[in-house]
Order: sequence, then structure tokens, then C-alpha cells
Amino acid sequence: MKVLVVDDQATNRAILTWLLEDEGHEIVEAEDGEQAVEAYQKHDVDIVLMDVMMPVMDGLEATKQIKAIQSDGNYVPIIFLTALDDDKALSQCLESGGDDFLSKPYNDAVLKAKIAAHMRIRELTKVITKNNAELTLHNSRWQREQNIVAHIFNKALEHNLSNCESLRSHIAPASTFNGDILLSAPSPSGGLYVFLGDFTGHGLGASIGTLPIAHSFEQLVLRHLSVGEIAFEFNKMLNSMLPDYMFCCATILELSVQGDSVQVWMGGLPDAYLLGSDGIIKETICSRNMPLGVEHNEKFNKGFEVKLLAPGESVVFFTDGIIEAENPAGEFFEEDRLLKCFGQGTKDPFGNIIEQLESFIQGAEQRDDISLVEVSAGPVVIMSHEDKQKIVQGYEGIFWSMSCELGVEDIQRSNPVEEIMSILGAQTLLRPNRDVIGLLLAELYSNALEHGLLDLSSDLKDSEDGFAEYYQQRKLRIENLADASIQIHFELLHEKETLLRIHMTDSGKGFEFENVVDFDHEDSFGRGISLVHRVCNRLEYSNGGCTVEVDFPVGQAVDVE
Repeated sequence: MKVLVVDDQATNRAILTWLLEDEGHEIVEAEDGEQAVEAYQKHDVDIVLMDVMMPVMDGLEATKQIKAIQSDGNYVPIIFLTALDDDKALSQCLESGGDDFLSKPYNDAVLKAKIAAHMRIRELTKVITKNNAELTLHNSRWQREQNIVAHIFNKALEHNLSNCESLRSHIAPASTFNGDILLSAPSPSGGLYVFLGDFTGHGLGASIGTLPIAHSFEQLVLRHLSVGEIAFEFNKMLNSMLPDYMFCCATILELSVQGDSVQVWMGGLPDAYLLGSDGIIKETICSRNMPLGVEHNEKFNKGFEVKLLAPGESVVFFTDGIIEAENPAGEFFEEDRLLKCFGQGTKDPFGNIIEQLESFIQGAEQRDDISLVEVSAGPVVIMSHEDKQKIVQGYEGIFWSMSCELGVEDIQRSNPVEEIMSILGAQTLLRPNRDVIGLLLAELYSNALEHGLLDLSSDLKDSEDGFAEYYQQRKLRIENLADASIQIHFELLHEKETLLRIHMTDSGKGFEFENVVDFDHEDSFGRGISLVHRVCNRLEYSNGGCTVEVDFPVGQAVDVE
């Protein structure tokens, strides 16, 4: 060990040198504070024995300068050697940066004990400094890995339609990685699918489960499954992937293209609320199912609810992070406070919830992920007119035609509209109005199937019970369908303007198509064909109602309004 001895008296330095060299230590001497600072910078000393009263520079000032140039984590103890015995003088020694003091004349045993004690502290400091450096490096690597994983997660979860006027959301993760997941995508018919999930826990462990959900969501949406069927597919997938202690509470919602109804499946999340145009709760939508990843497939309930929406109404749903949010006093936000956010004279309950929640939390540490979603009534608008025009006007592709014939097996085993739209929707020129085209095709196909092949009457749908009866008969007649077909021909052409012509013929007996075309636009069940008539340049039925042909103006940016 190398010891720096600082004393203006040669005798004192000689005594200390003799005592310490006898213990095997290497000695560096200095006659005053100035020499002490120079010696400290020149020699890698382990400990300093410092006199207080010296010429040129006293020990107090020398100690301050030595401590100032010590590197972080390099603990070099300074022990003052002093004949002073008053409390004020000893206090000044410690305040200047000294670590200990020893009174003159020196006691050999005490000197050796103090040096040994401070050397133990120095060695411990070296260990701590080394460990801190390793931890800093580890933390730096961990942070870099987190940034990489976070980037991957963000890319994987880029399914949200931030520019969709029907959807508002507030997401506040408790850490870098979010165990809550919000996904949204347009349906092939032009509506809107929304998925809100809350995986067990929060942070990286919880967020791992969001990746397979995000990966599968868009594919399931393209198949135009009901929200119950989507829930079933997710449940099957999570059952095979998640450990027993993990599951996903979820709400899956589909808003119709005209925004006048929603399908809702809920499993494990807090109650959702259907709000009137005045912001007051009109109806509570309860969670009636187990979370995803809990029940076996054969016991899973695909059932869902359908809620009608009037203009100005909305559905608000959220994860339990809102009602379990805590303030600095450890109190929970709870459902009672949440319910008070509705109908308080505010026209924006969604914003009021966020405002009241932030006011309640008062900056307290967030323990769980928080997600709040509002889906509003009204036509679904996914892309602005300006964005659509840019794509349409810049088209330089070819004009084409495509035909398909659907037999009984095709009609019975699948939804042809979904498969056809997966092809049409990929066409650059059709993509901007994919939602409207999907709606047109779905409505034309439904009329050909239900009125042409199945001979169903829309009069059944005049009541809620009749609506259920209508679709029960539809299901039975499809199952018993024989010797039937629907032929569909698509053509992208240019006649003064760019058009998508859809020609559809069914093998049925036909129907009184005049009644369909003349449906009042305000009729709840006549809006489909009314919309077709409104957005197309031409709608013509022929062959006794077995054939229909429409011209959709691709060169115009059409919204369903």
C-alpha cells in the first residue's frame, strides 16, 4: 500500500515513515500542502496522512484540492494528524473533506487500526465502483434491447386508425411495454372493427401476448367474421400459447358502415356504457363471457349483442386500469367516480373522464395500464377525400375484368364477399373506396341470395323478433339450398370517367326489385340498396330481378354519408 505522509516537520515524517515501512507500506513524503497536491497527482496513493498547520498551503486547503480532483468512485481516505483538540478545529478538518483524524503524539496501535479500517472501506468502494460500472453497462444494454423490442412492438401494433372519425382512444401504459392492446381496422363492408384487450399483469411479460393478437387481427377482419367468431379464434390461439396463469380480458366491437349499430362481445373487462347524445348513460353493456384464453374451445360462447345507435350516441369501454387507478393517498378511482363523469353538463364525457382521472391521480405512480375507447355513431369515414383523390388521380395501371361463379357449396361454406374483397381491395385504384365497394358488393350479394335464391321476405325484419326469425330462416334455407348459383362479373373501365362495373346474376326466381330500389332511405332495413342507388351512377335490375348491374364511379372520392 502506498501512503502519502504530509508534515512540515521532518521528525514527524521520519517517525511515521519508520512505523509504516515496518508494516510493509511504501511511503511518499510532502513538506506542505502544495507539495501534497502535486504528489497526489503524480503518485497513485492509497491513503493520505495530513498535518493541519503547515506553511505555503495548510492541510485544510490541500485536502479540499485533493478531494476536488479525485475521480468518481476512487475513494482515497485522508486522515488528519493534529495537535488541535478543540471541537471547532476538528470539525473544520472533517468539513474540508477529511475522513478521520488522529491526535499527536501518535499511538502506534490506533494509527494502524485506523489505516486498516479505511483500507477496508477503500476496498469495498472499489468493489462497489466495479459493480456499479457493470450495472451501468448492463442497464445500457438492457435499455438498448428494450428500445429494439419496443420498436418491434410498435411496428407490430400499427393497426390503429388514428384518422377515423368514429374512434377515439386514450392509452397510458404503466411502463415501456403495454399489457393493454387496442387494434382497429376497416371491415370489408366498410364498417369498423375495434379490439381492446388487457393481458394479465403489465410490462414486458403482459405485452408478449399482444403480438399474436395483432398478427392475426387484420386477417380475421378481412374474413369479415362476427365479433363472436373473432373472439373464438383468439381464444383458441391463446389457449395454445399462454401459460395457465395468463389470459386476456377483451372487448371486440364492430360498427356498421353507416354507424347505426354495433356488434359487441365482452369477456372479463369492466362494463361498457352506451351513451345518449346528452352524454348520459342510456344502457350498461355487461361482460357476459370469460376472458380469452381461459375456457376450452368446445365450451366457448360465440354469442354477442347487437346495439342500435342513434345520431350523437356512442359506446365507451375501458380496461380496469381506470377504476383501479390510485391517488397519492392510496385511494382507488373506482366505478362511482367514473359514473359521475357522465352527464355532468358536459358534451364530451370521454374528455371529462380523462380530465377527472388525471386530477385524481395527481402524478402518483401508475401501477397498471390505462386504456379508454369511445366509438361514436355515424357513417364510418376511414380516409379523407383529399387522400382518396391523390390515389385516384395518380393511377397509371391497366384496366381489367374478372368473373367468378359461386355454386351451392361456395355459398354454404363461406362468405364469398370477404374472399372477393380480399382480391378487389388489393387493387390500387379501388383501395381508397374499398369500404364503399365492400358495402355495395355485400348488399348486391345479399339481395341476390336472400331474395333471389332463398325467397325471403324483408317484411320479417320489421321487429326485433322478426329480425332473429329472418336470419334463422336464412340459415336453414342456405343449408337446404340445391342447384343454385350466382355469377359475378367485375370490370374496371373508362367511359368519360373511370368506373367499376359489377354485373351479378342469380339462378333464382327473381323478386319485385322495384320495391327494393324504392325503399325509403330512412327505413332501417332499406338503407343498403338505397345507399347503392345513391353512390352509383347507375343501378339496373333486369331479368325479373335475377340480374343487377351497377356502375361505381371510381374516379370520385366517395364517402358513405
